[in-house]
Amino acid sequence: MVSTASSWLPPGGTIRGVLDELASDGVPTVLVNRRNESGPFPYVGADDRHGIEMCVEHLKGLGHRAILHLAGPDNTSTGRERAAAFRQAMRAQRLSAGRAVVNCASFTEEAGAAAVRATLAKGTTFTAIVAGNDLLAIGAMEALAEHGIDCPRDVSITGYNDVDFMRRLTPAFTTVRVPLHRMGVLAARTLLGWTNGDEPERSAQTLLPVEFMRRGTTAPALI
Repeated sequence: MVSTASSWLPPGGTIRGVLDELASDGVPTVLVNRRNESGPFPYVGADDRHGIEMCVEHLKGLGHRAILHLAGPDNTSTGRERAAAFRQAMRAQRLSAGRAVVNCASFTEEAGAAAVRATLAKGTTFTAIVAGNDLLAIGAMEALAEHGIDCPRDVSITGYNDVDFMRRLTPAFTTVRVPLHRMGVLAARTLLGWTNGDEPERSAQTLLPVEFMRRGTTAPALI
């Protein structure tokens, strides 16, 4: 038996419990796109810190100063790490990130829309959004439209992952392309090598480069 652990979770279980069981049973396992700090398994992911950094730099270059981050759930490594990267990037650009991070309940359109509605209800001012993934970005745009706020004229939005349909939407989404196929290939090769006796270093961390995709959902700030 071999295993790749990503965002899956069995009913009634915890990811840590599953990984502990795999480790105790000696099952070759590679973590993909989700870290587990306590798990003794190699990890394959993307350079999320650089990806978020490129989003913030791009938006500041367009004149945006009040930038909101829609973070994924803080019980996921992806949500935590992209939020931490956002705070660091904002500090590097001498921008305030004090109340700029909004944690979403899940990586879904509904969660992104709910977060933006709640932020608008509080009267928080922002001219740009860095979303923790593409679905959150789409939900954000939907919620803005409900309030008569146009993207990108009034608020710019960046997504993350660059799932295939993002370039097919109108406007096409500015986002960060994550090499999901390469991540899967590398994880599979690592597993195959492991089953053939070439056991990898358990603490190995492989981060693949990401690419910034500038499209139609970002524009110069109006203020």
